[in-house]
Amino acid sequence: MDNKKKRVLDAISHRQTDLVPWNFELTPGAVENIKRLAGCEDAFAYLENHMLRAKYKKNTRLENGNEKDLFGVTWMASKDGGDVGIIAEYPLEEDELGDYRFPEIDKEFASGICDQLEADHGEHFTMFSITMGFFERSWSLRGMENIMIDMCINESFTFQLYEKILDHHLELLDTVLDRDFDAVYFGDDWGQQRGSIMGPNMWRKYIKPGFKEMFEKVKSKGKKIVLHSCGDIEEFFPELIHMGLDVYNTVQPEIYDLKKIKREYGKDLTFYGGISTQQFLPFASADEVKEKTREILDIMFRDGGYILSPTHTATPDIPAENLVAMIEAAKNYR
Repeated sequence: MDNKKKRVLDAISHRQTDLVPWNFELTPGAVENIKRLAGCEDAFAYLENHMLRAKYKKNTRLENGNEKDLFGVTWMASKDGGDVGIIAEYPLEEDELGDYRFPEIDKEFASGICDQLEADHGEHFTMFSITMGFFERSWSLRGMENIMIDMCINESFTFQLYEKILDHHLELLDTVLDRDFDAVYFGDDWGQQRGSIMGPNMWRKYIKPGFKEMFEKVKSKGKKIVLHSCGDIEEFFPELIHMGLDVYNTVQPEIYDLKKIKREYGKDLTFYGGISTQQFLPFASADEVKEKTREILDIMFRDGGYILSPTHTATPDIPAENLVAMIEAAKNYR
């Protein structure tokens, strides 16, 4: 087993590692910045990432330049190099399924993703990724305002919608979980700057049961679980731990008290993130980044349970030098 994968597994097992494992995800513009800085062709190899994530995501390019995803949601292309698109057309404009049909699993595409992960031959910690997971998938189909209203006044439809999304995801998991990769990565934003978007009661009513079932299926195959949610979801940490969550991303220092969450949840959760893309990395100097990285490692690295990373996919406004500075600080940290 390569040291990169072993470091991640040791971190998840809350064992102290020689170096903190790190991982950087980049938008296309950030990739080009790294390649120019380093004079290389493979930005991710240059950054020496410890993890490899492959997404079950396949969009079809439309004539007007927009893209349609597997669920029939139409997205406008991002013009600023960001990693979050804007929805141009919601398939479920009314609170009924009507003629809408959920997509069949693209088994050939899913198998190709697994092939890609298996071709890594154990060098990295490998993750099969379900993007726009559950709550995100519901609002991508209905619109954020509509799904929030649905949760409050249209219980029957909301349960029906989440049941259909869950059935799709369970079938996808059945398709891939016997393949050789390390974890399933679920992307599903629940948080805002202060607290959760839908509140704890709605989360427990509509979101938690489906994730509990998906987590159980993943764990039954001996794989780890990584959950990405932006924002403040600390109120859900105890329940997520009980459900079997291994790794939580992303850990935004402008939101969380890092010392507190490390002290209270660090024996059970591995935290992945910690260096702010919102308020720090685009504006800091490389020396300031090194200092900040050391500060975060002082808090988060002890006894494992930490993966160093920017708090979100790096965008082109973050100087490439700052990403390299994080790695240099990690390598020199003792």
